[in-house]
Amino acid sequence: MRKSWFVPLLVLAVAGCGIRPSAVIRGAPAPSGPANGAGLYFLTDGQPVRVLRPLAEALSPAATIDLLAGGPDENEREQRYTTEVPPGTTVLDHVARPDGVTVTLSADVAGLSARAVDQIVCTARDSLSAGVRITLLGGGNERGPLSCPLPG
Repeated sequence: MRKSWFVPLLVLAVAGCGIRPSAVIRGAPAPSGPANGAGLYFLTDGQPVRVLRPLAEALSPAATIDLLAGGPDENEREQRYTTEVPPGTTVLDHVARPDGVTVTLSADVAGLSARAVDQIVCTARDSLSAGVRITLLGGGNERGPLSCPLPG
């Protein structure tokens, strides 16, 4: 009767691991599209949120901020993402410094809303490196050094 252990083992294997089914757990939409993308910070209910925009190739930090200034695309607008970054804002230069990165914009940074600044700083942080402090220059004014208020 050496095979008597086989039946209980088979019963245990068929019974599964004891995980019971649950209801659907809702969360953010599943990612789709190419693996590469740009992390852009748009607004939802007035708060910045990271939105991954699928792209065929990686962008430079300047191009990522330029993309942010273009505003939400059609799909993002349908999901009710908005922006306070003025249209046409472009990055004129970005320079790494020992204390962070200085980003020079075409817009006067003194006229940017606090939410627009957060959008730009968070987008710049994600495209450069986490934890870096960002100083914004533009229109003869300076804001910073600043950190993204959201975890990175």
